[in-house]
Amino acid sequence: MASARRSLFIAAQWLLAIAIVWYAIAALRGQWKDAGERLQTLRPEWGWIAAATILVLATFILLIETWRRIIVSSGQVLSFADAARIWFVSNLGKYVPGKVWSIAAMTMMARENNVSPAVAAGSSVLIQLVTVAAGIGVVLVTGAQAVDHPSLALGIAVVILAALASLPAAMPKLGRIAASLTGRDISLPRIPAAVVWMCIASSILSWIAYGISFQLFVRGILGSAAGATSSYIAVYAASYIIGFLALFAPGGAVVRESAIVTGMLRFGLSGQADALAIAVASRVWLTVTELLPGLAYMAFGKRTSKV
Repeated sequence: MASARRSLFIAAQWLLAIAIVWYAIAALRGQWKDAGERLQTLRPEWGWIAAATILVLATFILLIETWRRIIVSSGQVLSFADAARIWFVSNLGKYVPGKVWSIAAMTMMARENNVSPAVAAGSSVLIQLVTVAAGIGVVLVTGAQAVDHPSLALGIAVVILAALASLPAAMPKLGRIAASLTGRDISLPRIPAAVVWMCIASSILSWIAYGISFQLFVRGILGSAAGATSSYIAVYAASYIIGFLALFAPGGAVVRESAIVTGMLRFGLSGQADALAIAVASRVWLTVTELLPGLAYMAFGKRTSKV
């Protein structure tokens, strides 16, 4: 019985992986046609692209450890190796339409590692809430020069930071809201305020790192990356958040690319053709960077299930 359940779970994982890859390829195919001509004239500098990729992977490690520490602070036990496997495999779910697949996969895999599914899901929701809120704050600060009222943008960023600081007291209510929206048993963990602040700092640092990696990637694709680093941080963070909030778009496909083009033009980082080429090339780059670890863990990762 246990063996049959385990086989069924593995089969379901691979069916989901096939659906994920199909959706990703379908999204990339349409976008590639739009930017194909410009991309064919470019000569990538792979050293810069490799540096950008390493920085992205390092940021993944930071976020995984942040999530793991939230789990541990809730009284659970989870090694970094298991946390990384759960994170990367469950993260594949964002390439399927709808935003609940990642949380559902994380919940099932957490149970396999003797971690409370409710705590795992709640921790994931907490990370996402903090990351999105912190990202909006980072966009307002780094992109203030591109708006008509920069002082207002900075003021809103301060309000967001204050709201994040109140999270320890607000988490029970947020957990009830998340549960009602997703229809799942989600209980945001009661964790020390210091751990919440660690999560906030980690989220802010991750957006900065992502923005720098995006600038390195642009340098690798176009041969140069004009403009301030803060502009690349703003463009990347804004496009990623917009794509994440587009519930209908798997992995934020198309929506995110449109935001990148708009942002790069707004900040004067490139012309229309180069912005479109960067948007499509970055989609390929990030899709591969996000999919490969998860698929590798599914194929070769250690399975600790005793079900």
